Amino acid sequence: MFDLGILSRKVQCPQLYHPSMNLLNQNLSSRYPSITLPRALLQTNKQQGFTLIELLVVIIIVGILGTIALPQMMKMIGQSREAEATNLMGAMNRSQQGYFYEKSEFATSAVQLEVPIGNEQHYVVFVNQGNSSTVGGLQGAKGIDNQNKGTRDYVAGVGYDPTDRTYSMVICRSIDKNTNYSIVGLGATDTTIGTGTVTAVTGGTQAQCDGSAGVQKLE
Repeated sequence: MFDLGILSRKVQCPQLYHPSMNLLNQNLSSRYPSITLPRALLQTNKQQGFTLIELLVVIIIVGILGTIALPQMMKMIGQSREAEATNLMGAMNRSQQGYFYEKSEFATSAVQLEVPIGNEQHYVVFVNQGNSSTVGGLQGAKGIDNQNKGTRDYVAGVGYDPTDRTYSMVICRSIDKNTNYSIVGLGATDTTIGTGTVTAVTGGTQAQCDGSAGVQKLE
Protein backbone atom coordinates (compact mmCIF):
# COMPACT_ATOMS: atom_id res chain seq x y z
CA MET A 1 0.00 0.00 0.00
CA PHE A 2 1.20 3.51 -0.72
CA ASP A 3 1.73 5.54 2.40
CA LEU A 4 0.16 8.97 1.99
CA GLY A 5 1.77 10.13 5.19
CA ILE A 6 5.25 9.60 3.80
CA LEU A 7 4.28 11.53 0.67
CA SER A 8 2.98 14.46 2.69
CA ARG A 9 6.12 14.60 4.71
CA LYS A 10 8.24 14.56 1.56
CA VAL A 11 6.26 17.42 0.08
CA GLN A 12 6.77 19.46 3.20
CA CYS A 13 10.47 18.75 3.29
CA PRO A 14 12.41 21.76 1.90
CA GLN A 15 15.21 19.53 0.61
CA LEU A 16 12.86 18.26 -2.11
CA TYR A 17 12.59 21.71 -3.76
CA HIS A 18 15.25 22.37 -6.33
CA PRO A 19 16.30 25.96 -7.28
CA SER A 20 15.31 25.26 -10.85
CA MET A 21 11.69 25.15 -9.77
CA ASN A 22 11.89 28.76 -8.68
CA LEU A 23 13.47 29.67 -12.01
CA LEU A 24 10.65 27.95 -13.81
CA ASN A 25 8.08 29.91 -11.86
CA GLN A 26 9.86 33.15 -12.66
CA ASN A 27 9.94 32.36 -16.40
CA LEU A 28 6.27 31.54 -16.49
CA SER A 29 5.42 34.74 -14.67
CA SER A 30 7.54 36.86 -16.98
CA ARG A 31 6.22 35.24 -20.13
CA TYR A 32 2.57 35.19 -19.22
CA PRO A 33 1.75 38.20 -17.02
CA SER A 34 -1.91 38.53 -16.26
CA ILE A 35 -2.16 42.00 -17.81
CA THR A 36 -0.01 41.48 -20.90
CA LEU A 37 -2.23 39.10 -22.89
CA PRO A 38 -5.44 41.16 -22.82
CA ARG A 39 -3.51 44.32 -23.69
CA ALA A 40 -1.91 42.60 -26.70
CA LEU A 41 -5.30 41.46 -27.88
CA LEU A 42 -6.67 44.98 -27.55
CA GLN A 43 -3.76 46.39 -29.52
CA THR A 44 -4.35 43.80 -32.29
CA ASN A 45 -8.02 44.67 -32.56
CA LYS A 46 -7.22 48.36 -32.91
CA GLN A 47 -5.00 47.67 -35.96
CA GLN A 48 -7.68 45.83 -37.98
CA GLY A 49 -9.14 47.42 -41.17
CA PHE A 50 -7.76 49.63 -43.94
CA THR A 51 -6.76 53.22 -43.94
CA LEU A 52 -8.18 55.71 -46.43
CA ILE A 53 -4.91 55.81 -48.35
CA GLU A 54 -4.84 52.02 -48.66
CA LEU A 55 -8.40 52.00 -50.01
CA LEU A 56 -7.56 54.71 -52.54
CA VAL A 57 -4.54 52.74 -53.74
CA VAL A 58 -6.68 49.62 -54.22
CA ILE A 59 -9.32 51.59 -56.14
CA ILE A 60 -6.69 53.11 -58.43
CA ILE A 61 -5.13 49.68 -59.15
CA VAL A 62 -8.53 48.14 -59.91
CA GLY A 63 -9.32 51.04 -62.23
CA ILE A 64 -6.07 50.64 -64.13
CA LEU A 65 -6.59 46.89 -64.52
CA GLY A 66 -10.16 47.48 -65.71
CA THR A 67 -9.00 49.99 -68.30
CA ILE A 68 -6.52 47.48 -69.69
CA ALA A 69 -8.56 44.29 -69.42
CA LEU A 70 -12.04 45.50 -70.45
CA PRO A 71 -11.22 46.32 -74.12
CA GLN A 72 -9.44 43.00 -74.52
CA MET A 73 -12.36 41.14 -72.99
CA MET A 74 -14.84 42.89 -75.30
CA LYS A 75 -12.63 42.07 -78.27
CA MET A 76 -12.59 38.39 -77.35
CA ILE A 77 -16.37 38.36 -76.95
CA GLY A 78 -16.79 39.99 -80.37
CA GLN A 79 -14.48 37.45 -81.98
CA SER A 80 -16.45 34.57 -80.50
CA ARG A 81 -19.65 36.03 -81.96
CA GLU A 82 -18.00 36.42 -85.35
CA ALA A 83 -17.51 32.66 -85.48
CA GLU A 84 -21.19 32.52 -86.42
CA ALA A 85 -20.47 34.52 -89.58
CA THR A 86 -17.22 32.84 -90.58
CA ASN A 87 -18.68 29.36 -90.19
CA LEU A 88 -21.70 30.21 -92.34
CA MET A 89 -19.64 31.98 -94.98
CA GLY A 90 -17.38 28.95 -95.29
CA ALA A 91 -20.37 26.59 -95.51
CA MET A 92 -22.01 28.73 -98.19
CA ASN A 93 -18.84 28.91 -100.25
CA ARG A 94 -18.60 25.13 -100.30
CA SER A 95 -22.30 24.81 -101.11
CA GLN A 96 -21.97 27.30 -103.98
CA GLN A 97 -19.15 25.23 -105.41
CA GLY A 98 -21.28 22.08 -105.25
CA TYR A 99 -24.30 23.91 -106.66
CA PHE A 100 -22.32 25.19 -109.63
CA TYR A 101 -20.86 21.74 -110.26
CA GLU A 102 -24.38 20.33 -110.61
CA LYS A 103 -26.20 23.18 -112.38
CA SER A 104 -23.42 25.17 -114.07
CA GLU A 105 -24.63 28.32 -112.31
CA PHE A 106 -24.44 29.86 -108.86
CA ALA A 107 -27.33 30.00 -106.40
CA THR A 108 -29.11 33.31 -105.80
CA SER A 109 -30.67 32.48 -102.40
CA ALA A 110 -29.81 30.58 -99.25
CA VAL A 111 -32.78 28.30 -99.84
CA GLN A 112 -31.19 27.02 -103.04
CA LEU A 113 -27.99 26.23 -101.17
CA GLU A 114 -29.95 24.34 -98.50
CA VAL A 115 -27.83 25.94 -95.80
CA PRO A 116 -29.88 26.28 -92.60
CA ILE A 117 -30.17 29.97 -91.65
CA GLY A 118 -32.61 32.07 -89.64
CA ASN A 119 -31.53 31.18 -86.11
CA GLU A 120 -28.48 33.44 -86.05
CA GLN A 121 -28.12 35.66 -82.98
CA HIS A 122 -25.65 38.23 -84.24
CA TYR A 123 -25.91 38.26 -88.06
CA VAL A 124 -28.33 38.33 -90.97
CA VAL A 125 -27.00 35.90 -93.57
CA PHE A 126 -28.00 35.92 -97.25
CA VAL A 127 -26.89 35.17 -100.81
CA ASN A 128 -26.37 37.76 -103.52
CA GLN A 129 -29.49 37.93 -105.70
CA GLY A 130 -27.42 38.86 -108.77
CA ASN A 131 -25.16 35.81 -108.78
CA SER A 132 -24.34 34.27 -112.13
CA SER A 133 -21.61 32.28 -113.83
CA THR A 134 -19.80 35.51 -114.65
CA VAL A 135 -20.44 37.35 -111.38
CA GLY A 136 -19.67 34.35 -109.23
CA GLY A 137 -21.30 33.01 -106.09
CA LEU A 138 -21.37 35.78 -103.49
CA GLN A 139 -22.84 35.76 -99.97
CA GLY A 140 -22.80 38.09 -96.99
CA ALA A 141 -23.26 38.25 -93.23
CA LYS A 142 -24.55 41.60 -91.97
CA GLY A 143 -23.97 42.30 -88.29
CA ILE A 144 -27.16 43.04 -86.37
CA ASP A 145 -25.46 45.51 -84.02
CA ASN A 146 -21.74 45.77 -84.69
CA GLN A 147 -21.16 48.76 -82.44
CA ASN A 148 -22.56 47.23 -79.25
CA LYS A 149 -21.74 43.58 -79.94
CA GLY A 150 -18.16 44.09 -81.10
CA THR A 151 -18.80 42.29 -84.41
CA ARG A 152 -17.85 43.05 -88.03
CA ASP A 153 -19.54 42.47 -91.38
CA TYR A 154 -18.38 39.57 -93.53
CA VAL A 155 -18.70 38.74 -97.22
CA ALA A 156 -17.58 35.70 -99.20
CA GLY A 157 -17.30 34.68 -102.81
CA VAL A 158 -16.67 31.75 -105.12
CA GLY A 159 -15.17 32.14 -108.59
CA TYR A 160 -14.85 29.65 -111.42
CA ASP A 161 -12.24 29.70 -114.16
CA PRO A 162 -13.67 27.79 -117.19
CA THR A 163 -10.29 27.65 -118.88
CA ASP A 164 -8.54 25.87 -116.03
CA ARG A 165 -11.78 24.46 -114.65
CA THR A 166 -10.79 25.49 -111.15
CA TYR A 167 -12.66 27.11 -108.27
CA SER A 168 -11.45 29.87 -106.00
CA MET A 169 -12.98 30.89 -102.67
CA VAL A 170 -12.45 33.85 -100.36
CA ILE A 171 -13.87 35.27 -97.12
CA CYS A 172 -13.53 39.01 -96.45
CA ARG A 173 -13.93 40.95 -93.22
CA SER A 174 -14.61 44.66 -92.72
CA ILE A 175 -11.75 46.72 -91.29
CA ASP A 176 -13.44 50.12 -91.57
CA LYS A 177 -13.70 51.64 -88.07
CA ASN A 178 -15.43 54.75 -89.40
CA THR A 179 -18.53 52.74 -90.32
CA ASN A 180 -18.45 50.57 -87.15
CA TYR A 181 -17.10 47.76 -89.33
CA SER A 182 -20.16 47.78 -91.58
CA ILE A 183 -19.75 47.16 -95.32
CA VAL A 184 -21.43 49.84 -97.39
CA GLY A 185 -24.15 48.46 -99.68
CA LEU A 186 -24.32 45.09 -97.92
CA GLY A 187 -27.88 44.19 -96.93
CA ALA A 188 -30.64 41.60 -97.10
CA THR A 189 -33.75 42.09 -99.24
CA ASP A 190 -35.67 38.94 -98.29
CA THR A 191 -34.71 37.15 -95.07
CA THR A 192 -37.30 34.43 -95.70
CA ILE A 193 -35.36 32.89 -98.58
CA GLY A 194 -32.05 34.48 -97.64
CA THR A 195 -31.30 36.81 -100.52
CA GLY A 196 -29.85 40.32 -100.74
CA THR A 197 -27.11 42.51 -102.14
CA VAL A 198 -23.45 41.63 -101.58
CA THR A 199 -20.64 44.13 -102.12
CA ALA A 200 -16.88 44.41 -101.43
CA VAL A 201 -16.13 40.98 -102.93
CA THR A 202 -15.92 39.67 -106.49
CA GLY A 203 -16.22 36.21 -107.95
CA GLY A 204 -15.71 35.93 -111.70
CA THR A 205 -12.81 33.70 -112.63
CA GLN A 206 -10.90 34.54 -109.43
CA ALA A 207 -12.64 35.34 -106.16
CA GLN A 208 -11.05 38.24 -104.28
CA CYS A 209 -11.75 40.94 -101.70
CA ASP A 210 -12.16 44.55 -102.76
CA GLY A 211 -9.65 46.37 -100.56
CA SER A 212 -10.97 49.78 -101.63
CA ALA A 213 -14.30 48.90 -99.95
CA GLY A 214 -12.64 48.63 -96.54
CA VAL A 215 -12.30 44.86 -96.28
CA GLN A 216 -9.43 42.42 -96.01
CA LYS A 217 -9.06 38.75 -96.81
CA LEU A 218 -9.57 36.40 -93.92
CA GLU A 219 -6.57 34.10 -93.77
